[in-house]
Amino acid sequence: MDSRLFWLALAAFVGAIEGGLIAGILPLISADLGVSLGQAGQLVLFYSLAYAFGPPVLALLMGGFGRRRILAVSELGFALCALGMVLVQVFEGLVVVRTLLAVVAGTYTGTAMATAAMIAPLGQRGRYMQVISMGQAVASLVGVPAGAWIAAQYGWRVEYIALSAMAASASLLLYLRLPRGMPGDTMKIADRLRVLRNPGMGRALLSTLLFMIGSSPLMVYISALLDAVGVPYESLPLVLLAGGIGAIACSATAGRMSDRFGSKRTAAISTLAVIATMLVFVLLPQVPREHALVALALTVATQGFFVRTYSISVASHLAQIVPGAVPVAISLNMSAFMIGMAVAAAVGGLVLDNLGALALPLIGVPLVAVALLIWRTVPEGDPAAG
Repeated sequence: MDSRLFWLALAAFVGAIEGGLIAGILPLISADLGVSLGQAGQLVLFYSLAYAFGPPVLALLMGGFGRRRILAVSELGFALCALGMVLVQVFEGLVVVRTLLAVVAGTYTGTAMATAAMIAPLGQRGRYMQVISMGQAVASLVGVPAGAWIAAQYGWRVEYIALSAMAASASLLLYLRLPRGMPGDTMKIADRLRVLRNPGMGRALLSTLLFMIGSSPLMVYISALLDAVGVPYESLPLVLLAGGIGAIACSATAGRMSDRFGSKRTAAISTLAVIATMLVFVLLPQVPREHALVALALTVATQGFFVRTYSISVASHLAQIVPGAVPVAISLNMSAFMIGMAVAAAVGGLVLDNLGALALPLIGVPLVAVALLIWRTVPEGDPAAG
């Protein structure tokens, strides 16, 4: 397998720690800066919106840059923004800095995923993209639980100091280790918009949007779910570790499943499994207190596995639908993914503050079900193209 994938996955590891950690430290930030947990969710809301819209704009501005330079510069930007999270002392400023962090993080992830898809041999796109996901999954397994423990013991700002140092190191390694000569994305705005004319793209993007609106609040406000099912906050690192185990299992299998069984079928099965898992969340308060932690951990691990499997299989399927514009298709799907998360953070915060944590899955299940119905209308695509 292409050695470039290792360096791409290594830097993805750093960004995934921050993205996975924020849900766990929202209560710490809320207490530190004097805002409610629902208000602290704005850190996810604006991050997600910036992640959705910022990277496509940067892609236009940096189209003449080689991929090596884009990847290294965006990772360096991540390091600077993580340091800014340490220095800012007011909540509004924190929102601004994390919004900027989203733009550079999204630029890195989109470029890395598109690069993996473009260098993959025929019929192995799912496996190559799976390697990038593996870096993110290892972050979920190791980095996020460790970060949650560090934040709980020494303060959430200490964790961002560590993230800044790791991102700066990753940026240097990318610049030194990646080969020259990988061209950037030079497609114009008109070319990007033309991709949306494909009849399958609009349906796939709408499916992703609804899927994320319905399923994301459970992970964004996981700390509130702990309280609802009777698990102490001190157990959060263990719950996040379970989510990481689910992510690792997904990254070891999802790409191969998509290549072997078909990306469209894999995404549909994953969506059904997410619906079932969300319903399990509603039943967790009925579990005896001594078994609540194990039950919650298993549910979070299952959720993490199938949400990631859905994401990988959808990206692989889009490569089949529009094989001539893979980077744009993946970027658009990432935007739909993050817009859905932004809406989920905003609506979920309101639901949490007014109805409680257990209302989140009840509201989310119908949305994910509609996402599945829409996904079934997406064309099959050409497997040889993916």
